[in-house]
Amino acid sequence: MNTLYEAADPVEAEILRAMLASHSIEVSITGSGLWSGRGELPANAYPRLILSDDRDRPRALELLREYERRRHAHGQWRCDCGEESPVTFEVCWSCGAERPDPRR
Repeated sequence: MNTLYEAADPVEAEILRAMLASHSIEVSITGSGLWSGRGELPANAYPRLILSDDRDRPRALELLREYERRRHAHGQWRCDCGEESPVTFEVCWSCGAERPDPRR
């Protein structure tokens, strides 16, 4: 198996699966069924993303690093509509506009 990432919980695993799929990177999730037994089982009960094609690993790891960076980031960004949203938001909470790319 090509374990790519160990998620914090089944919800995060599904979010990351969908994010990677949007970039044409296929992963499956294993271990979600063990989630309810965490603390009771003598095993790693966290969901894992399993990469289908190892050729996608470099791009997948790059996307996951960006996800981690944003997840741990603090601060705000200002939308053209004037409202501020947390840097972890991809779209403005008020008007739904996409966050501008800070690299531009």
